[in-house]
Amino acid sequence: MKQSSFLLCILLFFSSCVSSEKATKFNAMPAVTEKPDHYLRTTSYGLNVFVFFPLRRNAEFPEALESFSEIAKKNKGSKFRLIQKETTKWALLLPPISLVLTPVVTELVGEVYD
Repeated sequence: MKQSSFLLCILLFFSSCVSSEKATKFNAMPAVTEKPDHYLRTTSYGLNVFVFFPLRRNAEFPEALESFSEIAKKNKGSKFRLIQKETTKWALLLPPISLVLTPVVTELVGEVYD
């Protein structure tokens, strides 16, 4: 799975850099405070130079959060709550190539409310 994510990141270097999934079926179980309209998972792909310097698209947390909130607004959300955040830098996948051009993947999962 890690190699497929790496290849997907390289392919997405020349195309769209954010993918998103929306889930609306959750067995009618409410969240702690109120029932979310849907759950949203957004994955941002980027390519860094020397692990830390964004080259094509910055896929670090602030930019991924901006993409997440933009997609939540497009899905008629007025507020959201993040559940999970994961950033992976693939620096040691294919050394020394990946030390120079490092794929970065950030995945955010959250609840979106109307």
